[in-house]
Amino acid sequence: MTPGPARGGKHLAPASLAVIALVMSLGLYRFAHTLADPDIWGHLAIGRLYHETGRIRQPDPFSYVTAGHEWLNFEWLYELVLYRIFAAAGPAGLILLKVTVALLLLGVVYRYLCRQGIPADRAGIIVVAVIHFFVPFLITIRPHLVTYTLFLAVLLLLRTMDRGEARWLYAAPPLFALWANLHPGFLAGLGVLGIWTSVELVRRRLGIGAREAPASLSMWTVIPVLVACVLATGLNPWGYRLLPFLWRTATVPRPEISEWQPLLLGTVQGLTYVLFVAAAALGWSYSRRPRSLPLLSVLVVCALLPLIAWRHVPLAALAIAVLAGEHIGDAWERGSGYARRIPAPSAAANRVLVAAATIGAVLFVVLAVPRFRCIVIDPPSALGQPVRAVGVLRASGVSANLAIDFDWGLYAMYHLTPTIKISMDGRRETAYDDRPYTQNLDFKLGLGDWAALLREYDTQLALVRRFQPADNLLRLKPGWTLLYEDPLAALFGRADLPYLGRIRTTPPPSVPYDGTGLCMP
Repeated sequence: MTPGPARGGKHLAPASLAVIALVMSLGLYRFAHTLADPDIWGHLAIGRLYHETGRIRQPDPFSYVTAGHEWLNFEWLYELVLYRIFAAAGPAGLILLKVTVALLLLGVVYRYLCRQGIPADRAGIIVVAVIHFFVPFLITIRPHLVTYTLFLAVLLLLRTMDRGEARWLYAAPPLFALWANLHPGFLAGLGVLGIWTSVELVRRRLGIGAREAPASLSMWTVIPVLVACVLATGLNPWGYRLLPFLWRTATVPRPEISEWQPLLLGTVQGLTYVLFVAAAALGWSYSRRPRSLPLLSVLVVCALLPLIAWRHVPLAALAIAVLAGEHIGDAWERGSGYARRIPAPSAAANRVLVAAATIGAVLFVVLAVPRFRCIVIDPPSALGQPVRAVGVLRASGVSANLAIDFDWGLYAMYHLTPTIKISMDGRRETAYDDRPYTQNLDFKLGLGDWAALLREYDTQLALVRRFQPADNLLRLKPGWTLLYEDPLAALFGRADLPYLGRIRTTPPPSVPYDGTGLCMP
């Protein structure tokens, strides 16, 4: 059996340390693999803008359909930090940032579980489950990493509050002030704080489940701090406009974005998630440890969130690990009483375990090192960016207004601004009104007045996907001419423009047309 966790200054046994090293090195290996997604180019383009201009609130310089209106950017601080790291250390610096934060997150979860008395091997299995659920979301570099980390901090804060401690409670408002400038996921943090506080108030009012533990935390302390957390989110460049704006955007249906769709329980991740939830339910039911109704309420809500949107899976995995992990461990211990009849491993067997785990850890580290060299452009993850077509435009040196596919806008922002402005990009509601967004969608799909985008906004060039409605319609539209095409993209120009010959004669760069296998940017 693996020795229990260190407490009171005791040291972990070598076998426990080897298991921990193996699990953490597995996380290093899995998280170091990094692919480019469209958002990475947009984050860097916006961060570069802030870095070069020194201003956060300013007219939109990227799109010609916004008429220079200001956009509300709730991730401005993340983007500024990301660009400065990229400027200093390139793609390797971004990968190192992602992996460091992810391993810190795993390390905190691991330490927390061990401090609850769970043996290192069993805690390691829970952490491996967390790694499994995080891999699809950490294969790219996105600001969601901020929310995962700070959401974990809030879960740990709830545990201390549930024990009647106020030690970290007053750190919550500054945490939310920072969070509101990094990623809108702070709404999840406010949500679980609100759930715990509401259920705890009802529990005390009805006298349900009286605590045996130390003196309860006064709700006259908790409620003012919760209000301060909400108020602290207004400490951003746009003040309290942010909260109603985020509420509106969070409730808008997004059928075209896969991660906003419910988790499919028939998939591998869906089935493993059901098993993880089942382990939490069984652990909570059979644990001999004190159980908290407010924490159970938070756990249930978090466990149901992936059924609304797949993107909530990491938050649910963290909630299960932190709020149900100790109960899973205790129920496991309770159900494995027969194991006490099995003789303890010999010293030789322990040495073999340590050697095997150590070799595995070293192997994972060695295999992870090459993954730090490149953020790979993989068409499925990057949504097939028009690398060669954008290279032609960039090399031509023309200045123009470019109608472009929604999924390509952020890539073009990074490579073509300020000389070329685009019609649409992934900033969606933060930068665009409903009308231009709908017009871009109609243009792409060839619906209704599909040419309104070309007519109303002085569109001069159009970069569209091959064999899509916009491609077919532009080939037939009078006054427009084909300038360049490859298997992915077709570039059209208005026939009256004087620089069309310059684009036609610009040699395409010698790169895969969709960037397959290249390193971003």
